[in-house]
Amino acid sequence: MKYLIYFFFCIILSSCISKKIINGNLPDADTISLLKVGQDDKNSVKQILGEPSFKGSLGDNAYYYVGSLKSKIAFLKSNVKEQYILELKFSKNNKLKNIYFYDKSLSTDVAMSSLETKTDGTKQSFFQQILGNFGVPGMKRGGPILGSGKAED
Repeated sequence: MKYLIYFFFCIILSSCISKKIINGNLPDADTISLLKVGQDDKNSVKQILGEPSFKGSLGDNAYYYVGSLKSKIAFLKSNVKEQYILELKFSKNNKLKNIYFYDKSLSTDVAMSSLETKTDGTKQSFFQQILGNFGVPGMKRGGPILGSGKAED
């Protein structure tokens, strides 16, 4: 009985241990050193580093590679411990022009808007969502459904 209590106590404690979560597509320094400014173009950069995390969309001719290390305890919100961004700027003829490297200290928190976008549709309660899948499918639509036993008026 004593060992069973120790066993459950260890399981409970292990579930609260901080977990490391690695996200993103940040290449290592050795791979980045293979790039040659003025010589490599977008295709050769993709062959060396792979697809970027995202591409510049506001008129900047750039590729961005992002990587982050987060820690999380059980069900709590994760905390960003480290975050890095590799920015590759290209000239007008798509040749690699500059390489920039940013870390978390250069980031800025952006306040999210509290406004919501209104959409068409119905609001369902939690139980309506759960129980909505029981019964004959499509009964909420109001139209005749083959095999449902409903007849047209």
